[in-house]
This record gives sequence, structure tokens and C-alpha cells, in this order.
Amino acid sequence: MKISYKVLQKYIKNIKTADEIWKDLVMHTAEVEDIHSQSKDFLNIVYWKIKKVDNHPDANSLRVCMVDVWENDDIQIVCGGSNLEVWQAVAVAKIGAVVSWHGTETVTMKKTAIRWVDSYGMICASEEIGLKSEFPAKDEKEILDLSFIEAKTWTSLDKVLNKDDAILEIDNKAINHRPDLFSHIWIIREIYAISGEKFDFEYQNLDFSKLWDLKIKNEITHVVSRYMWLKVENVSNIESPEYIKQVLFSASIASKWLLIDLSNYSLYLYGQPTHCFDADKIEWNITIRYAKTWEKFVALNDNEYELSSEDIVIADDKKVLALGWVIWWKSSAVSDTTKNIIIESANFDQATIRKTWKRLWVRTDSLNVFEKDIVNGMQQAWLSLIVNELQKNLKDVKLISFSDIYPNKQKEVFIDFDLNFINKIVGTNYSEKEALKILENLWIQKIDNKLLIPFWRKDLNFKADIAEEIARITGYNNIKSSIPEINMWAVSQTNTYKIKLDSRNYFSSVWFFDMYTYSFVNQELMNKCLSNTTGLIPMKNALSEELTHLRWSLIPNLMLSLEKNINEYKSLKLFELEKVFNLKWNKIIENYNISWVMLVEKDIAYYDIQNTIKNFFRFIWIYNYSFENIQDTPSYAHKWRTASIKVRWQNIWIIWEIHPKVANNFSINSRIWFFEIDVELLEKVAYQTIKAKDISSFQENNFDLNFVIDKENSTSKIKQAIEKSDSKIINKVDLIDIYENEEKLPWKRSLLFTIYIQSLERTLDDKDKANLINEIIKNVSKVWWELR
Repeated sequence: MKISYKVLQKYIKNIKTADEIWKDLVMHTAEVEDIHSQSKDFLNIVYWKIKKVDNHPDANSLRVCMVDVWENDDIQIVCGGSNLEVWQAVAVAKIGAVVSWHGTETVTMKKTAIRWVDSYGMICASEEIGLKSEFPAKDEKEILDLSFIEAKTWTSLDKVLNKDDAILEIDNKAINHRPDLFSHIWIIREIYAISGEKFDFEYQNLDFSKLWDLKIKNEITHVVSRYMWLKVENVSNIESPEYIKQVLFSASIASKWLLIDLSNYSLYLYGQPTHCFDADKIEWNITIRYAKTWEKFVALNDNEYELSSEDIVIADDKKVLALGWVIWWKSSAVSDTTKNIIIESANFDQATIRKTWKRLWVRTDSLNVFEKDIVNGMQQAWLSLIVNELQKNLKDVKLISFSDIYPNKQKEVFIDFDLNFINKIVGTNYSEKEALKILENLWIQKIDNKLLIPFWRKDLNFKADIAEEIARITGYNNIKSSIPEINMWAVSQTNTYKIKLDSRNYFSSVWFFDMYTYSFVNQELMNKCLSNTTGLIPMKNALSEELTHLRWSLIPNLMLSLEKNINEYKSLKLFELEKVFNLKWNKIIENYNISWVMLVEKDIAYYDIQNTIKNFFRFIWIYNYSFENIQDTPSYAHKWRTASIKVRWQNIWIIWEIHPKVANNFSINSRIWFFEIDVELLEKVAYQTIKAKDISSFQENNFDLNFVIDKENSTSKIKQAIEKSDSKIINKVDLIDIYENEEKLPWKRSLLFTIYIQSLERTLDDKDKANLINEIIKNVSKVWWELR
């Protein structure tokens, strides 16, 4: 949202500087992204006249001009303009000025020689000084002719063209909940309130009720809550006055003609989109309805659109006149021959028109305001503004007919006035007089013990909203900090909360980057993961073509993040703990997953991966688990290098390697290992109760055993067989190495285990160790093996 400081000056007495207003708005209302000083755009660019034009001695396309700077002091400029004339008024960029070059680059003016003739500046085309939209050139060599303006030579161009304004650019995202702030008048109201005053401004409300009724039919009042048409005759499309142009220029809108400019003036001054139709180009029997699927529509931008049955249209007996506050029919637009007009002012359902522009990709400033859900109470004031301007600038304007379809009037909103609540929540001690003064400046009235909310403040619904209004107008920086009175009690944490907290703490501590990726995927991303969007939950109103379906797994977007960052980090580890979405029994099921991906340079990284998981499980008190082979693997996983994690005989998810084709699709040459686990399943087995056991006073011993098994056999079954050999003296069994070599051990792998033994009753000797080894061999022999 762009606000003109000059327009503010017109309405605000004793106005502060633009910088001071910027600070006030930032501290009390909304973020101001920038203050753009127009004067800076025209630094060292001045209004001069050409005194003499000669041919260039060495170039037929160039001219040597003498420019009249001031009395008895001329300078020479070489120029290739096609329309140069003696005593022509032009814009000249002096030495040191910065101008645009071919619309993309900027060039600083300095003395130069053009084909051996000295030049001390540049005679500018409109494009070169940012005025292309206001003064379009007939051809690329045409310079800006300012002869229609009489001014003193060497006057700065910003003064000549009235371009000495300061434009405050307010961040739209900061006021999305405040549709009333998308205009100059509403911002002025805020500035007054911040200054401790009430903006004494009354909207014009002309009475149109006695005019002949146009008899418009509204078939869809549930999405078009109010619709007004006013027919006006004896108009003409003249040039707009300067005060209208000023409002338009602040929004970077070029002035065209009065009948066109008035619609934009209403939008940027009052915040209400309006439109003027040429009444003589319209058939009658006007209907507001949904479009028919076969209908097509040629818009003001010369594009043809095929409509759907969800689009709102305004139509006469023969054609569609407008696409419900998105864009209008080209042939009904006003022109320089227009004599009679229809002025439209309305309110459309924000969701419906947003769907239309998302489907057709047609975006306008009017749509930007409507999708914020503007209020219904101001349409007549906006019509009155336009009629008043027509009557002020044109003679013999005649009001003919009028329609106002408004079946469901907007109800008044009341909120309890509770001063104790306000002081408690803000941490202040306002008196009733102080609080009501602030609210009065915001046009909030106290009636009995209730507060009547102005109809334009749709964001105020609760007592807390009133407290927030008082606090922000006071200024949060002006409220003295104090420690609130809080009753402290023990807080019980769910396992889900503890798992989320502990997971982030653990993975961050071992150098994983905590990621927050989009909750959406698309067909292209799924293809890269060797899958598709079949079975995924589609978005009815997708934000873009890249965000069409809800994700069912965190891995695809983590792979995308890996691809984007791999050039910066060669050893990269990413994890995410967020929601995934699945469809079950026609219901959308949301649950949290923990996933990570990591680059691995080793041929066999089993031990490293196992250690990471083992330490994580210890962190959340899981001690009894195993890794099992899995047949049904996701599309992105390597079929022969993937395993499930089983805790208490329940699979809680999968681990191991990304398929090489998938890695290649993401332009990654390294091996990628992943881990994905369902938090809902994990919380059922996490934080296991640990049984205390006696600490032995005798020495612990250990020994290694190496087994060769078929690759298809389960490593965990070997480990379980070892542990069951003698649970009284076996403390722990660790798999410390895996060896694979297709030449020496075809289709097999070698597993090296370390077995830790200790007794509570005595020191174990070699005989005990030998007996245990025999028992281990006996138990493991039941699972296919070969002792090395």
C-alpha cells in the first residue's frame, strides 16, 4: 500500500515529517517498508530549453544541441532524438545525474566525447527518467517534449512535474486483517488517533433513493452481499484535476481521463473499488449470477477468458459485462466519446473472487482490496464521492437512475467495556477517561456499559481486541514493563511434547540442521522420487503450481533442500519434525513424523547410522528394539538397503538408503541415508520404565565373535540368539563391524560382535567364557551362520 505524503498534508494540520510519520506507523499500526523520495529520482535533472540544433559532423543520426542553461551560459549536448527542435523544452540530465539505460541498467552522467564531439549531459527520453507510463514515446528515439509546460529554465524537474512527493510504502502483509487501511483516508484516521486526536471527517452521503430504479436482479446474494448501480448522463472524458492525479501517482498509476481516474481515485483515497461502464454500450435487464461453463469473455487487457460455473459475472441480456470484481468487459469501457455512464459499487465474497483469479491468473488492485473482505457500509459514500467530483468538474451532469441491492444489512457490533480487564491484560492503570479518549479517537463509542464498534473495524470482536487497540495506540514501548502475577503449578508434559522437544535437542546436538519445509508437493517432485500424486490429498485452491498436494512424507522436501544446499555443505545432515497427511476412510489424518537425510561417503555406513539411531533411542529411553528386513519399501528407498525398526514387536517406521535413481534425479552423486519414524507410534514406546539392577563388584570382560551369514538373513536375529545364551552374565552385545566383499564372500556378509560379560557373584574365568561361547554357537546355529 502506497501513501502520498502530499495527500496527507492536505488533510492533516500541523503534520509531522514523513520520517516521523513512518516511525509512528511502525510503532503503532503497521510496518512501513520504505519512504521513497521522488525528488531523489530527479537529482541533477532539470528543465531546459534547446537554443540551437546543428548536424553532427561525423554521424547523420546525431545532432549537436546548445542548451540554454541560464543567461549567457550555454552547454553542448550530443543527442540522437528524432524530434529535436529549437526552443523546445526538454529534460536534461546534468553531469552527476543517474539515468536508466535501456530500462534495466543505470548510468551516471559524465563529460564524454560522442564521435569526437564533446557532450556535457543528456537530453532525456521519458523511459530514461522513469516517466514512460505518463509520457509514452511514439518511437524509441523520441525525447521527452516538455513544451506544454512553461517554467523557468534550470528548474529541477521534480518541481516542474510536481514530482517532489514522499511515498510511504506500507507492508500489505502487516494489514491483511485491516481492509480499512488500504486507502489514504483510513491511514489518516490512524495517524490522528496516534497523535491523540480524532479525525473529524464526514463522508459524503448523497440521497439517490428518489431516482428511478434500474431493476437489477441478483441471483447470488450469498456471495454478492451488496450491489449498487447509478446511471449518470451528460458526462465527458476530460483531463483529471491535479489533486486526483496526485493520489494516483502515489500508487504508480498513470492518469488517463477523468471517468477512468475517478474509479482509481475512489480506490486509493477511500479504499473502495468502483467502476464506470459506458451506459450506451449496455443492453438492459442486468443480472448478477454465476457464469455458464461455455461462456467466454474478452477483458480490458485484451485477453479472452473461458469462465467456469464458480465465477461471479454481471451480465445483460446478451453478454457478460464484468467478471465479478476481477476484470471488466473491454467493449463496455468508457472512451473519449462516452456521454453516459453507469457507476458500479459493490461487495463480493472474498473466497469466490480469489478462486477466480487463482484459476485465471488475473490480478488487480481492486481484487487485492476485495480479498481482504471489505465492509458493506461505505458503498454509498464512494458513489457520492464520484458524483461530487463529476459535478465539480463537469457541467450539466444529470443523475438518472439507481439501484441498491442490500438484502442483509450489516449488524452493529457491541463489546463489553471492562476497564479492569483492559488494565490487567495490558499491565497498566488507565482511568476510564484515558481509555475512552483513546477509543473515541478510533471512533469507538461507549453506550451504557457497551462499546459500539465502527462498522469498518471487522477485526474487533472481543474484549482482548479492545485492550490491544488501547495498548497499540499508547505505544507498546511506552508501557512500563512489569512481572505479571501468575499462579504457578506443576505442568504435565505429554509424551508427544517431550519427543518433539528431545528430538530437536538431540539431532541439533549431533550437527543436523533443523528444517521447516513446505507442507505441499507436486507431480514434478513426486516424479523425482519415482512416484506420483495418486492417493495424495489435492489442494482445492492451490497456492501455486508447485504446491498442489499435501505431503504424505517429509523425505521429498528434505531431498529438495539437500539438492539446494549440497554445493555449500559437502557433509550435510538435515532433519525435520512436522506433520504429514494421509487419507483414511475418506478422512484426512494428520500426524507428526521425524525424518532425516544425510550424505554418506563410506561404502558401508551401517555402524554410523546404527549408532545415530541407538543414541537417539537412548535419549528418549528406548532400549529394546531391533532392525528387520522390509519388503514393502517406499518408492524413494533402495529395496535391498532398507530396514524397519521394530520396538516391542511393532514396526514404527523405516531407515536406510535413498534409491540411487532418486539421488541422481536431485543431482546428488553421494549415497544418501534416511530415517523416517511416526511420532504417534514412537510415543507409545518411548520413555520406558528402567528397572534398577544391582551393580556388580566383579570385573567385566568382553570378547569378539565373527559370524558369516547370507545377506538375506536378519542381523537382529543373530544378536537376539547371542543375548539369550545366558542372560545372567551377558550385559551387552554390540555389532561393531560389517564386512562385505563379493569376491571373497559372494552373497554373504561378515558380522563382528563384541559380547560383554559380568557376574554378580564371582569373577568369571576362561572356563565360563568357553562354556558361554559354546552356548552362543549352539543358539546361533539355529539361524543360518558360519563362524570365522
